[in-house]
Amino acid sequence: MKQLPILILTIIALGTFSLMAKGRVKGTSAEDVRKADYIYLEALRAKSQDQHDAAYSLLQRAHELNADDKDVGAELSLYLLRLSQTDSALIGEAMDMLRDYNEANPSDLYNGSRYAMLNEQLLNRGEAVRTWERLHTFYPDRLEITYRYANALGMGGSETDRDRAIAVYDSVEIAEGMSIPLTTKKIQLYFTRQDTASILSEADRLRESSPKTVEYQVFSGDIYSMFGRNDEAKAFYDKACETDPSSGLAYYSRAQFYNTLGDSAAFNREVFQALQQKSLDVETKLAILRSYIQEMYNDSTQIPRVGQLFDVLIDQHPHEHDIHSLYARYLIVTKDYTKAAEQTERSLDLDPADEEGWEMLTSLYLQEDQLDKAKAAIKRSFRYYPENGRQYLVLGSIYDQSGEREKAPKEYARALELIDSTDIKTISRIYGAMGDNLYARELTDSAFTLYKKALLYDPENYMALNNCAYYLACEGRDLDEALSMIETATAAEPENVTSLDTYAWVLFKRKDYAKAREIIDRTLELSDENSAEILEHAGDIYFMDGDPDGALEFWKEALKLTPDNQLLEKKVKHKTYFFK
Repeated sequence: MKQLPILILTIIALGTFSLMAKGRVKGTSAEDVRKADYIYLEALRAKSQDQHDAAYSLLQRAHELNADDKDVGAELSLYLLRLSQTDSALIGEAMDMLRDYNEANPSDLYNGSRYAMLNEQLLNRGEAVRTWERLHTFYPDRLEITYRYANALGMGGSETDRDRAIAVYDSVEIAEGMSIPLTTKKIQLYFTRQDTASILSEADRLRESSPKTVEYQVFSGDIYSMFGRNDEAKAFYDKACETDPSSGLAYYSRAQFYNTLGDSAAFNREVFQALQQKSLDVETKLAILRSYIQEMYNDSTQIPRVGQLFDVLIDQHPHEHDIHSLYARYLIVTKDYTKAAEQTERSLDLDPADEEGWEMLTSLYLQEDQLDKAKAAIKRSFRYYPENGRQYLVLGSIYDQSGEREKAPKEYARALELIDSTDIKTISRIYGAMGDNLYARELTDSAFTLYKKALLYDPENYMALNNCAYYLACEGRDLDEALSMIETATAAEPENVTSLDTYAWVLFKRKDYAKAREIIDRTLELSDENSAEILEHAGDIYFMDGDPDGALEFWKEALKLTPDNQLLEKKVKHKTYFFK
């Protein structure tokens, strides 16, 4: 049995059938006809009030009283289709009712179209073609019906049907004139029979119908290029650029042509020319630039070139928010965070009602460790988005990082108030941050309670898993649980240096020194710049694993980074490990 396609439900919901004169067949008593008419009207009234259960029951009763009433049958069929799910028998019964109605009312445009579309969805191609053809006969001037009829003929039919479809499109062409969409329809049909000559002929006819139309020259270039006729294709693109030297479409199409040929120098030149055309609207220029950036993404040598293109656009359109915003996003990809922040600032000056832009600006300042600027950006964003819970979470984290820990809880509490209750990942992050804050303030038990709450909301909050495991290890408590947590985190993020350091530290606290040494070595391999903490951990682990000389070297390196660390200084001086 076939499953009812989703589009059918959309068609069902289009509206109520028109109330039309009903033919009656002998055999039904006048009294039953009268009752059925009354119940039918009540059903329509119930339907108009969205009382669909009542409407369905009333339609069933009306149909029982007068099964020959095609209006009742058509209306009832919509409910049967809705209920049918995968029941092919019900679908068949409903479609029979609709067919009866359309046979009795062949000129009903609305319901005839509905019936034809349902048949298309049910893959009843023959019936769909028959219905569209009949509607086309009644409404030859309705182009949407003509196109539907031609499409139905061309989809999966015989060669004869495709010829008929082309003939229908030809008739539209005579009435409406040539156009790219219409020519494309015909070319698609010629593609199915691999008729290259006819495809090129259609492109030629379109171009010759209006030789000064740039779009037609470009279309011909695209078609000829598709078949490897590159010299002719280039001539059409050149003609387009010559016809309208200000056409961004012409230059960009020629650029894409050069790109397919692998001529990167010509491709760059043409894109640059396209974006320099002042007549080209900003939206189109941005679309061209996005496409160009995607083409150039993996070529680092093109970064200066892309920057030049943005400079051209900004010079032409200095007050366009979207240009500055796109430039900022490109700079983020190239990891030029300082310049990205500058462009984001400019975009927000032009349009401060950009919530995502404020969050991006905050993130960029944090990336550059400019906590004061990040804090200021958040507070400015609150003028426009005072209920952005994510920004309150970040503000709390900034207070924690900058040593203003007593200010952070208020921001975390506000974040919890504002975050949607279904956003469990963000809620988990908030509880994790609250746990970090409490641990730093030496409220240890409360901190672990909040870590557990964070993991209850999101068991895949790897930061909370890492921090909770690390602090449990530092406290020397629940080490089995700490190990389970950090193994979960490192399994998900096997190259996360922070998690690997925690893993090594948990193992150290469990006195599994050999395994701890293996993991800390892995941590050191992956870390670009080893922190004093990681180096000190490495020294402790090496010492307890029987390598005091190696331990001393790590401790010395760590002490260079944190010369005020008295415990570390003591380890270096006495060349031995000291318990805190």
